[in-house]
Amino acid sequence: MPGRGRAHVALAASLVLAGCTGERAGGVLNIEITADKSVEALSVINENAQKCWFRSGDRAFRGLAVIPELDTRIGNPRLLVVERGKSTGLPKLVIEASGDPVKITTFGPLASQPISARINDDVIAWSGGRSAC
Repeated sequence: MPGRGRAHVALAASLVLAGCTGERAGGVLNIEITADKSVEALSVINENAQKCWFRSGDRAFRGLAVIPELDTRIGNPRLLVVERGKSTGLPKLVIEASGDPVKITTFGPLASQPISARINDDVIAWSGGRSAC
């Protein structure tokens, strides 16, 4: 399972950096994970994001919604985090999966906000098989 090792290396690197500053690592996330397909990986992240960020009433995600774009014939599958009620507006965050091994990338305005550390922690954990919030 070489992909799993790389995801753990990326996680360890972000934890080491976080330890140096006293904060969790935020910003853009780029990790390789163990998954058979990009769509399957994002489906798991989508299910957990829906449960933990949105249906739970989490205050950090109030006013936001996620739009899954998993059935893409052109381009990579992705999850778009947008302002609630503005599904055609520019996304606040994009979580995208691509390649073999599968790579998960996050980018957008929320990636430069303090909440990005939590988003990264959750995406890494859910990509590694955790389903708890």
